[in-house]
Amino acid sequence: MAVSEDRKYTGQYVYNLLEGVKGRTLGEVDDVGSRQFARTEKSSKITGIAGDVIEQSVFCYDRDSKQECDIEIDGVLTELKTTGVRVPKTDLAKVRGKSWEEYSSYFSAKEGISITGVTFEPSIQRDFATSHFWEKSERLLIVFYEYASYDVVPAAAYRDFRIVGYCYNTFSEAEKSQLRSDWEIVRDYLAERYDAYENAEERNRSLVGFTHVLRPQLMLIELVPGFKRRNNGSYQRPRYRLKKTFVDHIVRGHFRGNREEVSLGHSFSSFAELDARCHALAELYKGKTLAELKEILGVELDISAKNFTSGCIIKMFGADCKRLNQISDFTKAGIIAKTITITPSGGRTEDMKLASVDFSEWTDRDIDFEDSAVYSYFSEHSFLCPVFCERDKNDASGTTFEGFKRFAFDEDFLQGEVRRTWQDARNLIHRNQLVLEVQYNKRTGMPILNNSGGFKAAPNLPKSSAYTVFFRGGAKDSSEASKTEVVNNIRMLPQFFWLKGSYITSELEKLPYL
Repeated sequence: MAVSEDRKYTGQYVYNLLEGVKGRTLGEVDDVGSRQFARTEKSSKITGIAGDVIEQSVFCYDRDSKQECDIEIDGVLTELKTTGVRVPKTDLAKVRGKSWEEYSSYFSAKEGISITGVTFEPSIQRDFATSHFWEKSERLLIVFYEYASYDVVPAAAYRDFRIVGYCYNTFSEAEKSQLRSDWEIVRDYLAERYDAYENAEERNRSLVGFTHVLRPQLMLIELVPGFKRRNNGSYQRPRYRLKKTFVDHIVRGHFRGNREEVSLGHSFSSFAELDARCHALAELYKGKTLAELKEILGVELDISAKNFTSGCIIKMFGADCKRLNQISDFTKAGIIAKTITITPSGGRTEDMKLASVDFSEWTDRDIDFEDSAVYSYFSEHSFLCPVFCERDKNDASGTTFEGFKRFAFDEDFLQGEVRRTWQDARNLIHRNQLVLEVQYNKRTGMPILNNSGGFKAAPNLPKSSAYTVFFRGGAKDSSEASKTEVVNNIRMLPQFFWLKGSYITSELEKLPYL
């Protein structure tokens, strides 16, 4: 693979180039470049407008769709990527009055990073080291701009977004192993279909939806869009994209000045290896009571502490942290580790709090469900559940460790429960039917007062009584000052997605222990 002479740069030239545009808006650098934003006068939606500005107005080369690296720096082939970052809405209060260094340390990725198209012909893609995917992802030059909005904006609005930094990214050996494992899962699946079907149309029909089949097996990458047949008879083919959860790790590492790794004692390159590790730990500790685990593992927390069971699992894995979800091996792969306590009959699993709701997409009438942040969240994440069984509700020390279970949300759940919540909430917003419902005392019929002295009220968004995926407000208190979310001019507490406990119980009952 080689690049043309106009795409070859020295490291010093690239440094001077990017230092010169850092802190300037995309519009400012484009005005003295190729004027990409002129296209927004005819179209309000241009995918990749920020990347076009960096490529054509900063580096001054034409965009193309070749499966080759974009540029060469000091003789090293490098892929140039542009991606948005922003402070999560839930962290806005924390960054007020902060210096730039403190402010930017809260940046997270707006979305994943697309790498290259999936190569379907296995005869030319047998080896990971020479694959298009690895050639384009081994060395990344990532330029960051701040997506300074919590609404979906037209392409022209990108003019005001500021370039906030850049980094050269290479992957650790552990990350490379995980990427290799993901790529080989895709390669092997496609190779099987090519061996089974000589006829191209039969093969394509058999591949429809394969991206959804493989999704629960992939750790750091995802395949988007889904493989499906278009109305004109052609097939939509997916691209490899680094998961948003993984890009988050890269973004936070850059803006915080280091990639803090809270890793397991022994890392894993695939979900199969993680499952095997969990099985080995279960063999060691299954049936042990909390009192026994405290002594065996040297857990310093009191057994009555809310996070004691999590502390036991952290010790089992040999990680050095206070919370399970601080473990980098989990967060990069979108694994939510959550201890579950059941009764001997398998019941009493609590509702599970998931992520904060970004309403910007919910107010956008044009976005498709499969392109939404909520779809990405549920498709990217999976759950690792260490299970404990409460033998005596009056004596926590007798609770026993039962083992691990792991599950991911399948496409039926995404297209059923998640889509239903997404559609019904959007309908309330778009039809101006969103209201605050005052809560009344069932005995007296009088409005209930909250601790701040106001009437207790909540928006009529999907609730746990009728939905598996539902909304629930969350803040330190329910005062007016805490109602920082505004939708359709209705002020409310910040909203979070929750998952119904009965669904979790049902899923866990279906699954064997790892």
